[in-house]
Amino acid sequence: MRLMLLLFFVVVSLPVYGQTAAPAAKKGNRSTEFQMKEGSYLSFAQVNLSLGEIGFRVEVASEHKKSNARLEFRIDKPKGKIIGTLEIPYTGDSTYALKLTGNLRHAEGVHDLYLVAKGALPFSITSFGFIYNY
Repeated sequence: MRLMLLLFFVVVSLPVYGQTAAPAAKKGNRSTEFQMKEGSYLSFAQVNLSLGEIGFRVEVASEHKKSNARLEFRIDKPKGKIIGTLEIPYTGDSTYALKLTGNLRHAEGVHDLYLVAKGALPFSITSFGFIYNY
């Protein structure tokens, strides 16, 4: 008698509070991107920032040449302490990987992490991750 094992995986992508998911992109392997505009944010609950993180890596796309857009990294609440800021460059129709590294002041221990959009014109985030000091 043969035993058959079937595994099913369901992947669900939901918008994070404060922003909406843009339509799925057809280029490369990007499947979801989040459209960010003034005041919108991505939140990550209970992030341990004491595990050797020295920064963040964010892939962004901006089709506006003079947007003056930036991304603020805040802890505990959307208007909490700023632990870093990235200027969002004009990328045209491609994405750029930006890195925020260095001493992440006020960022030790477990905190809710917020990526808050600033600036008049929208931009997209396609990926986010940590940079570790190994």
